[in-house]
Amino acid sequence: MQGVNVFENGIGFLMKCLGLYTSGTGFFVLYLLSVIIIVLCGSKRERDLFVPQAVLLLITVFNPLFPIILDRIFDVNSEYYRFFWIVPAIILVPYMGAKIIGASVPHKTRPVAVLLVAAMFILGGNFVYASDARIAGNIYKIDDELIQIADMIHADSDSTYTRAFFEYEYNMEIRQYDPKMLLCIDREDYLYAVNYSFTDEMLHDESKPQYRLLAPLVRNQNVNKDDFCLALEQTGTRYLVLMKDHPQERFIKDAGLYEIGQSAGHVIYRYDLNEPADYELVDYTDAPHRFSFRRLK
Repeated sequence: MQGVNVFENGIGFLMKCLGLYTSGTGFFVLYLLSVIIIVLCGSKRERDLFVPQAVLLLITVFNPLFPIILDRIFDVNSEYYRFFWIVPAIILVPYMGAKIIGASVPHKTRPVAVLLVAAMFILGGNFVYASDARIAGNIYKIDDELIQIADMIHADSDSTYTRAFFEYEYNMEIRQYDPKMLLCIDREDYLYAVNYSFTDEMLHDESKPQYRLLAPLVRNQNVNKDDFCLALEQTGTRYLVLMKDHPQERFIKDAGLYEIGQSAGHVIYRYDLNEPADYELVDYTDAPHRFSFRRLK
């Protein structure tokens, strides 16, 4: 998770993950307070529902030794934060807020209870638009510029499906919008490039040509121009979408790529492949299906 790993941080790994994941929010604290209230004065049904799961989470997910033990079996460095999704804070905290409001006296203490609960919710979180989040400008909930870029690539391409290299954020979003845009870099390789440099051994690995694209374009590492072009050929990558004033702009043009268009913040480059591939979707029409409607009868 963002370069944090168990080997370097040991028992401090859990706290670092929590700090990065929660970003200072207090919803985990509100969840803990809700559990304590249920233990002290909750009904038997409430204790049966919420206390056992809280104890189980405490001795596993939130035990500083747990990720160390788990890492000996699985690589949990970049995925451990997903365990935090198990915490039913989104269920228990609002439930406890409603319970507090319901238990107050109408027309007397209830307005105070409503204000108190609302204040806890507001102060316990972060205003999403205060951290560079933007209101979606379209029904696809992605940047308008990305839609414009996709349209420009398809207008230039003579193929229905085309393979392109995008910078990190767009690489994660484009397939949500345009399934005809094929990616040359998968998620795991991109996450590695964001956090670590590539060794000479990795750059000479013929089975991983994408490393020779990520090294100069993401890490600004020096790569031979011919090796870079060969990686484009091997991955079938025809387009690069990069931020304007990218530090490798001269290298890209010297490698034979040329500009086909610009958006507000990006430049689209094209590379003419020696043997462009014609991609087609797999036809599963006649494939045997495990599901049968007979099982519903």
